Amino acid sequence: MKRIQFQSKKDLLEFFSELKSTIPIKSWKDIAESIETTRSMIDNYRKGKILLSEERFSKLVLSLGENRQKYFINHIIKKEGNWGQIIGGIKAYKINKKYFEEGRKKGARSRNEFGVKYYFDINMPLSEELCEFVGVIIGDGCTNKYGHMYQTQIAGDKRLDREYYSSHFVSICKTLFGITPKIIIRPSGMYVNLYSKRVFELLTGRFKIPAGVKCYTIEIPQEIMDSPNQMLKFTLRGMFNTDGGVGIDKRKAYKRPYIRVNYTSASPKLIEQIRSFLNESQIFHSVHDINNFRAKQIQINGSQNVKLFLKQIGFSNPRHLNKVRDLL
Repeated sequence: MKRIQFQSKKDLLEFFSELKSTIPIKSWKDIAESIETTRSMIDNYRKGKILLSEERFSKLVLSLGENRQKYFINHIIKKEGNWGQIIGGIKAYKINKKYFEEGRKKGARSRNEFGVKYYFDINMPLSEELCEFVGVIIGDGCTNKYGHMYQTQIAGDKRLDREYYSSHFVSICKTLFGITPKIIIRPSGMYVNLYSKRVFELLTGRFKIPAGVKCYTIEIPQEIMDSPNQMLKFTLRGMFNTDGGVGIDKRKAYKRPYIRVNYTSASPKLIEQIRSFLNESQIFHSVHDINNFRAKQIQINGSQNVKLFLKQIGFSNPRHLNKVRDLL
């Protein structure tokens, strides 16, 4: 697939500036969702670090007025999808020819002896770790394929989620896949990346979790729904670790601080799956519309109900554990 390069930095900046001000696209997150990518990838496009694919450019330019569509279409250059790799590879090879040749020989031996870089059984039995991993992806993760690169990414709060991801979640990935995720800290947040085709295939193939934007359609995989309840609990734990929240209301209307556990999703199916489990477990809860009815929030209110939640599902993210410690 061809890549789109703007003829000038000015055209690049104007293109994204005009998209931002176009209705119904109102935010960078909306723009990302409209082309099935992430907010961080949009930032890379805006800064010119990565070139837009021809398909994504075509979708975005249609949001603009007819005159501006014609202007930008006439002010771009189409390049082959791997042009940057080709140019960079030629330059690097000329400088380091000796080391490239040695590396190729070692790489060939490694591939012949050991196969793919990260090998694990995609059909491994369901386990506590695997189900929590799937829950994390449902909550705050996404998968995508960029050319020959397969990426699984989880977004988190760089201040509040760092301990969970750098310790507990990394341990899960090492146990399941033999992979140490790459953790990137940016001003906008924290991003946990796994670069593995087999992880991508595990999520999209076995568990049927769609690549790209999934917030409106995501659901707990049927394999887990059909498994013993214990497996579902671990999946819910991963979901609440990431997309869940704990609130403590200290208003004078309450004799003592009033605690709530909540989970928010724009997927009606996912909300219904969570409600079904809570009902079966006799954990009282309520459901509320938020964000102009685009999403719903499940609330588990009061210390007694939260205690039941902790007994049945619980947390492994210190961010939440520290708030509910008195109830454990």
